[in-house]
Amino acid sequence: MTGSGRLRAVLLDLDGTIADSIDFFYGLACEVLLAAKCAPPERAIVLESIAMGIVPHERLLPSDLPDREAFLAALYRDHWPNWLRRYGTEIEPLAGAVTTMEVLGARGLLLGLVTSSSGALPFLDRWGVRSAFTTIVRRDDVRRIKPDPEPLLLALERLGVAAEDVLHVGDTPLDVRAGLAAGLPTIGVLTGAGTEAQLREAGAADVLPSIANLLEFLEPRFFAKSEDPCGTQPNERRSTRS
Repeated sequence: MTGSGRLRAVLLDLDGTIADSIDFFYGLACEVLLAAKCAPPERAIVLESIAMGIVPHERLLPSDLPDREAFLAALYRDHWPNWLRRYGTEIEPLAGAVTTMEVLGARGLLLGLVTSSSGALPFLDRWGVRSAFTTIVRRDDVRRIKPDPEPLLLALERLGVAAEDVLHVGDTPLDVRAGLAAGLPTIGVLTGAGTEAQLREAGAADVLPSIANLLEFLEPRFFAKSEDPCGTQPNERRSTRS
């Protein structure tokens, strides 16, 4: 997949890729619509909005809502700190995410986290994975977020690796488009907002059910037995992941 056949680093998206946060964002959209005395939104529409890079409630609030802009301004003023606190305390990792990151690190790969989310991301400490990342690029660190390649290019600069030696993983067409714009081979996962059709149409090199499938995906491509630091056989490695 990489130009040289040598994988040195993996860049991971956060929400919907390693973080089980999609239900959280859907719940926020429901809260906002209910506050505006509107019917709760369909989940599919909220996910489509996220996949398109549109804040769901800003898309779904009626355009003729009285004092719409003032309502949104008050909403952010009054609720943003609590939303950020809840995000930091309620989000858990997707199944297999922590183990996958641990194994990738044990294989000597550099890991970078590139997200459009803000704040300190305290759940990374609760999961015990913050130290697994050589660099973390958040919304606060860049001027332009995905699908602009700026966050990924910053991660590459911090890691000191060439794009052709890096794999990028995300859950939305925005992630794929950003990865391709940064020169990164990019694969999608189906645990977030993007559908397989959307990810492939955006140019994903492959689409996996979840981050838990990444090790199996990489095994025949980059993890040859001669490079195995533990000297284990492939079936032994699989048994430790079951």
